[in-house]
Amino acid sequence: MTTPVGRSVLVYGCAFAVAGATPFVLLPFLTQRLAPAEFGVVASFLMFVALLANLTGLSVHGFASVRYFKEERATLAAMVADATALLLISHALAALGVLLLLPLLQRTLGLPLEQLLLGVAAALVLNVNVLWLALFQSSQQPLRYLKARLLQAGLEIGLCVALVLAVAAVAVARTGSYAVAIAASAVLGAWWCRRQGLVAGWPGRGHWRALLRFGLPLLPHLVAGTAIVHLDRLVVSTQLGPQSLGLYMSALQLGMVMVLLVEPLHKALAPWLFAQLAKNDDAVRRMVVKRTYALFAGLAALGAVFALAAVAAFDRLVGPAYLEARALVPWMVAGFVLQGLYYGVVNYLFYAERTGRLSMATGTAAVVGAAVAWTLTSAFGLTGAAMSFVVNNAMLLTLVWAMAARAVPMPWWPWGGARSSDGA
Repeated sequence: MTTPVGRSVLVYGCAFAVAGATPFVLLPFLTQRLAPAEFGVVASFLMFVALLANLTGLSVHGFASVRYFKEERATLAAMVADATALLLISHALAALGVLLLLPLLQRTLGLPLEQLLLGVAAALVLNVNVLWLALFQSSQQPLRYLKARLLQAGLEIGLCVALVLAVAAVAVARTGSYAVAIAASAVLGAWWCRRQGLVAGWPGRGHWRALLRFGLPLLPHLVAGTAIVHLDRLVVSTQLGPQSLGLYMSALQLGMVMVLLVEPLHKALAPWLFAQLAKNDDAVRRMVVKRTYALFAGLAALGAVFALAAVAAFDRLVGPAYLEARALVPWMVAGFVLQGLYYGVVNYLFYAERTGRLSMATGTAAVVGAAVAWTLTSAFGLTGAAMSFVVNNAMLLTLVWAMAARAVPMPWWPWGGARSSDGA
């Protein structure tokens, strides 16, 4: 059953809000009850799952989304079955890698073996779940998408609260409940997809070559992008340990409230921008630049207001053991504001179909950003890590904006008109 576009946008918006709000709902509960070291283990675990899932997922959800519109239902169902088998193998190899690299991973992440293996399992069910969600999107079933997200969020919050209150205020209450919640959503999604014929037959390897041909070339970009997102946290975990990571993440998660505004804006403005650029009219392009600068100013002002409010309310939102992190909040908000500005310029590269340049920018930012994060954290501790979060986001914004200005000429400079282009 299909859903009208307007209603679909609303449903997906609700699903995004549900998924994005879960960490914020749990933040004050956990920081009031977990010691910073335990909260740091939680943060390290979730970071490990996100990093691993990007590597082992092989973009099979993107492959399924594309092939949904190109293949007969029976062929698609067989491809999806093969994709799940490939995910099982990639995560089995990841588990073997954890055993081989255990000393390095423990020094970097501060996680015991059982948490690392639980992380591999969580990454597996996360990737399987994302595959089902992609099929729901392609088949225009936003309500199923929302129901899966609601199930995950409800179990994630409910189980975590129950375990902390009834069993023990330890990290595994959060990490275990997260893994169980994702697994429940994945099982429900598998049942729905099986009933609708979106996955059928015995998994094999008949479509693995096509799957790998799609997913493997994307790995460098995914690795660089993921590294940029997690550089500061990885350095804090490596240099300063789980307790400092717990303090750092309490401030970072407050700053991430800005993402709830930035992400929907990005999704809404991208189609509008493409439509305006397609008109190829100088007056329209000047209007786009003016509105872009107005958006930048609005995000900066909103970030300043939110930073002041978050610092003022920090004592009430976060437990007394985390007060050292209060001074980090303005840095975190500034970093997320810069991410919002990045979204305002990156779409020019997509419009010009210059995605290779985006990979070049993310790769450069990842390499240089690692050195920046390591140096500033070594010199200034947690404050240095927060500073690197701002510096690295500013660097990525600058690189992408410069490349976008060459790919699509726009009157960014009011005294000089559109800058030179190498051909859009």
